[in-house]
Amino acid sequence: MLKQQLKHVSVFSLLSLCISQTVMALEPGAAPQAPAGNTMGIPLNAPLPPGLYFTSSTKLLNGQLKDDNGDNMGLKLDAPASTSIFIYTPGFKVLGGDYRAWLAVPFIMAEEDISNPMLGEVGKHSNTNVANIDVHFADVAWTLNPGQFVSAGLGVITTTGSWKLGDTNTSGEYWSINPRVGYSLMNQDWNISLESHYFYNFENDKTKYDSGDELFFDATVLKKVDFIHQGLQIGPIGYVREQVTSDENNGTAYFGTTNGKARQMGLGVQLLQDFGRGLFVGLSWSKDLETKNAVSNDGRFTLNISVPMYMKDRPKPANLPAKF
Repeated sequence: MLKQQLKHVSVFSLLSLCISQTVMALEPGAAPQAPAGNTMGIPLNAPLPPGLYFTSSTKLLNGQLKDDNGDNMGLKLDAPASTSIFIYTPGFKVLGGDYRAWLAVPFIMAEEDISNPMLGEVGKHSNTNVANIDVHFADVAWTLNPGQFVSAGLGVITTTGSWKLGDTNTSGEYWSINPRVGYSLMNQDWNISLESHYFYNFENDKTKYDSGDELFFDATVLKKVDFIHQGLQIGPIGYVREQVTSDENNGTAYFGTTNGKARQMGLGVQLLQDFGRGLFVGLSWSKDLETKNAVSNDGRFTLNISVPMYMKDRPKPANLPAKF
């Protein structure tokens, strides 16, 4: 009974906007609503011409569960994941900025290798399923100056993923409200984006466990190297994931215990080919520098591909960068 209730203090998410990974914070066996570094290399802050865009974000993650001291706890994870993101820009203004909305649907193939019996049945366990879907219904991008943009928005993370008490899960059984804000500098030499997301997590109605809120910060600093190839960019990327409030256990699940706060910091490198007007291909590699109460990112490859599905015809504003 104890093994069953403590089993898989692991967690999976989406990003892109939204892709998942296992962690030992929040409710045991439940997922954070996005992995650390989920938006690195994706230019979310610049307005796009009116239309419908599709972005595919595929991540190859492997790592080990860490405790509060950063030591291994006896769980290894391999979790290839892919998120399909549909972005709609209708072409009208809200508060002086360009309105858009998106839907992000993550799909995960997770395999855990457990060697510590306190984390569940020793051996390999897997689950392939959808994770929690992100409905980002309101987002606005403002042009400050030519090549300078800020954006802000609000979304809701649903409980569409696979979750069951004591099982290997691809999501958490809790809703979240997700406000975000970002800044981008995109000129002839640089593509710099700073992105911050906050996840206000609600209680799991089935277990009465309330997972703590989390703050995510992603940074992308790319240098344009048109002398090598027109539209080619390369540079460092980084991320911070910080659980800012503690978990609360208002029920009897997990014997009334709670998990510690998660923390992750990491760096990587990004290579991006921008073809303009919402079409780009990006490949990145990243790795944790610090991991607490989470599954470490021991080396994650990410492939982002964005393709315009439909674009309305309209004259390009004079203050819009040539690439967008």
